[in-house]
Amino acid sequence: MSGFLVRLVLLSGVWLLALGDVSFGDLVIGLLLSGGLLWLLGYHHSSRTPHVVVGRVMYFVPFACAALYQIILGTIDVSAVILGRREAKPAYVAVPIGDRTPNGVAVTTWLTTLIPGSALVEIEDESSVMVFHVLDVAEPGQFIDNLDRFYQRYQRQVFP
Repeated sequence: MSGFLVRLVLLSGVWLLALGDVSFGDLVIGLLLSGGLLWLLGYHHSSRTPHVVVGRVMYFVPFACAALYQIILGTIDVSAVILGRREAKPAYVAVPIGDRTPNGVAVTTWLTTLIPGSALVEIEDESSVMVFHVLDVAEPGQFIDNLDRFYQRYQRQVFP
């Protein structure tokens, strides 16, 4: 049960990060959506040990701060393109799934789509890649490296 509560709090936290203005109603909606999603996906039972759950809660704060930082950087980059300060170099980038779990893939694709300037196009199961459309990417390898570095440093401890 504690694993369900931790997932509920973490998902609700991600929901609140996605909103610009947070109110009590937003929190209630986030809890309801997160709880319903977790229940429908069958995450109401947890076999996790307490130290794993506590570790994930502790690593959530750096994850949330790093995600917010990436959102700010993406906003600045897209603004520069829109205002004509920089020319966009759009491309489709295939990012290997690697050792991400299905939950890890979901969080990576959701967060990358939340960051302005990139959006998930599809997940190719047979080739184990996530395909993103990126508004401004001079070097696709750098985009892949940035996603992998973020995953290894921040996301893996919370959403493996």
